[in-house]
Amino acid sequence: MPTTPLLSTIAGRTRRSAAHPEAPAALILAALLALAAASAPLPAAAQMVGGALPQPLPLFPRDNWWNTDITNAPVDPNSANFINWIGSLRGMHPDFGGDVDPTDPSNPNIYGLPYITVPGSQPLVPVTFVLFGDQSDSGAAGHPPGYPIPSQAETQPKWIEGGTAGGGTSNDYHMLIVDTDNRILYELYQAHWNVDHWEAGSGAIFQLDSDARRHETWTSADAAGLAILPGLVRYDEAFGSGPILHAFRFTLRDSNGYVYPASHVAGSNTAAPPLGARLRLKASVDLSHYTPEVQRIFQAMKTYGLILADNGTDMYVQGTYDTRWNNDVLNPAFASIPASDFDVVELGWRPPVASSGGPYRFFTLAPCRLLDTRLADGPFGGPPIPPGGSQRVVVAAGQCGIPAGARALAVNVTVVASPQPGFLTFFPGDAAVPGTSTINFPPGRVIANNAVLALASSGSGTLALSNFTASQPVQVLIDVSGYFE
Repeated sequence: MPTTPLLSTIAGRTRRSAAHPEAPAALILAALLALAAASAPLPAAAQMVGGALPQPLPLFPRDNWWNTDITNAPVDPNSANFINWIGSLRGMHPDFGGDVDPTDPSNPNIYGLPYITVPGSQPLVPVTFVLFGDQSDSGAAGHPPGYPIPSQAETQPKWIEGGTAGGGTSNDYHMLIVDTDNRILYELYQAHWNVDHWEAGSGAIFQLDSDARRHETWTSADAAGLAILPGLVRYDEAFGSGPILHAFRFTLRDSNGYVYPASHVAGSNTAAPPLGARLRLKASVDLSHYTPEVQRIFQAMKTYGLILADNGTDMYVQGTYDTRWNNDVLNPAFASIPASDFDVVELGWRPPVASSGGPYRFFTLAPCRLLDTRLADGPFGGPPIPPGGSQRVVVAAGQCGIPAGARALAVNVTVVASPQPGFLTFFPGDAAVPGTSTINFPPGRVIANNAVLALASSGSGTLALSNFTASQPVQVLIDVSGYFE
């Protein structure tokens, strides 16, 4: 099962790409121009390691578990016993940094997890899952199967955790990819290129505008069933001008079951905390003597805490691979904070749900099409909605004159000539799939229905829909005529 070994400190295999001999430019210019006219390959800068993440940040809605303020969350009754099991004097360690050997460019090994950013036009490639296929996502909801893996990851080092070109199976080899146009996060565990195709131990796909959890008992690319990227310490946040607004991922040597927000088991040590448990740095810990970037990191541990995401080394906190990190500063700073400076928050704690502020006001809009799956691929176009309860999340806020404060939409939903009978259900983008339908349809007909659709309570301005046909996708149109706030 996906676990977190000391991958950042273990040398990986080096796979060197073949050299490409250069040809005189004058002899190939005409051919290059002809090729450019016939095709439009992605520019080299379109895929990169550590690129800009889609706004707004932090990743996922503000009410997501990674972004939940736990300052006033109650302490678990068993907190002291958990801390003693960890080892009260055990200091933290930053499980991230830059190159293992900065003086040797040929050494591929790295500290921390790289992440890849790609545009929405990045081709999707199939991935064969060899360990947890029945708990893995073959593709993003509302999109064709596959993962947008750049070809550079096959032969170039430092695109996958550990640094080895093409990944591997001897360690975690996580590959994290963000489709910045469609706001989708793709994550793979033990990603590796196998002769002519990609394989992985498991894979999970997350819509960045949704709070949807994994199915109960399902893993992800991480043992706990959580997304990895939103829980990493990132350089841009540590050295930014504002506070870090999310929790961090960390590991312990063992675990015991799982609690919310986790969904998967990786251990049964009854003395250990479960996956999904939160540690909160005590408010009394003095941060004034640390450098500003370290203060931001430690303050986030007070406000948002650490979430136990995997089995690994005690009190290792994960972050991104970035050659700008200075481990001569980070290592002693983290080591100076022992486990006894933390409380364990009440297991499975969730913030109370705010009550409604009263009746909503309705505002009309000029009729506007929010979704038409018959159009080209994209956040407000195709492909059609896959069958079997597949989920699609649509960002409504900012489209068609819908403001960020909108709470619900007045819409007309149309299903265009479905090849099979079925039904669609709509729900807030941060909610679970309900057991009711919004529109039922027979085969071969155009069916429309008026509805009021609630948006995510997180303020992300998203709605979700699922298609319940037996085996065929459906074409869906959503026309907006007003909103409630």
